[in-house]
Amino acid sequence: MPNTKVNSTLLKNVNRKKILAVIDEAERISRVEIKDTLKKNGKTVTNIINSLIDDGLVMSVGFSHFTGGRRREVLSINPEYGYLVGIHLGVQRLSGIITDFKYKIIAEEKVSVSSEESTESLIEKIKKIVRFLIKHNNIDEAKILKIGFVANGLYNNKTGEWILSVNNPNWKNIQIRDILFNIYSVPVLLENNSRAMALFEKTFGNAKNVKNFIYINLGIGISSVFFDNGHVYKGTTNKAGELGHTVVVANGQLCSCGNRGCLETVASGWAIIKTVKEKIKDGARTEIFELCNNNIEDLNIEMVFQAFDNGDELAKEVLESAGNYLGIAVANLINLYDPRLVVLGGNFAEMSKLFIEKLKGKIKKYILPLSTEDVVIMSSLIEDNTALLGAVTLVRDTYFNITEI
Repeated sequence: MPNTKVNSTLLKNVNRKKILAVIDEAERISRVEIKDTLKKNGKTVTNIINSLIDDGLVMSVGFSHFTGGRRREVLSINPEYGYLVGIHLGVQRLSGIITDFKYKIIAEEKVSVSSEESTESLIEKIKKIVRFLIKHNNIDEAKILKIGFVANGLYNNKTGEWILSVNNPNWKNIQIRDILFNIYSVPVLLENNSRAMALFEKTFGNAKNVKNFIYINLGIGISSVFFDNGHVYKGTTNKAGELGHTVVVANGQLCSCGNRGCLETVASGWAIIKTVKEKIKDGARTEIFELCNNNIEDLNIEMVFQAFDNGDELAKEVLESAGNYLGIAVANLINLYDPRLVVLGGNFAEMSKLFIEKLKGKIKKYILPLSTEDVVIMSSLIEDNTALLGAVTLVRDTYFNITEI
């Protein structure tokens, strides 16, 4: 015999999230409009809204303008319901942010990190940055709702363990969810930085209201995120999206993953830098050498893109080759998944609009002719806090996303 109490509770929670989602999307909406949008019984809607107001999630923001009939109470999500914390462990920087419940940034902080930094040092910096955000901004710790942690690499969503990070080699086998939960006693969600950036794009950027799209993160590493009907596809073991580790050169260079010929060995930031250094050592003349003050150990990817935009022949040669491999790889994704939109993001998109425009052309060259009119390829909406706001979006979505029940 079915447990009617459990079913009733589940239905109530589903309706609660549906109503919250409608209010959140509309920003300001009346009870009647909510009922009409969801086609729900008026009494059911009223009871749930009253409970949301009692809980502090929803608040009245006045009444609608007089139109000859009864003025309607207008509702909105309460920004002061609580605080959301986002943490991003990047390649050279650890960042933290606190927002209210409607994404207004209350406080932010960042510190430098080294790729060779010890696990203990990184954990202490994470604790320190959250502590700083709370204490130096008079945040009521009791009102922190959830924490989102994002970094490069792989994690186990069941155990809360960060398994590995290529860009921070010592950041592996870390029970980061337990560490943060034991300090703040609030739920902690984990995600890799590419998915966090894609969530930002879905919530605020060019992918808003698009249910099927692919986000490509181009930088030191390369990865992809596929949204299917509005939800991230993660795969059987949470490893979906490793575009950088698809093989494009049979028996090619050794990759950091242990395989050979991966896309990252010929088109990632570190591969581009490696190739440029080798060519300079072989005697190639290039503006890049001047940009790094004749010391190739100081050479970075920004310099390569700067020289590319200036018409430097070596930069054009290296990035042309990288772009060709990227064009083939992204075109293969489009041919496989048939998305409505492809968003090109990450450091490459920030550094050179010219490179991204040329990459769009290469992608279109390799996709099925019938797809050229159906798929839109765009650059990401560039923001300094993309990954951080993605981490906040990750935890905030749990209040509105029915799949989280």
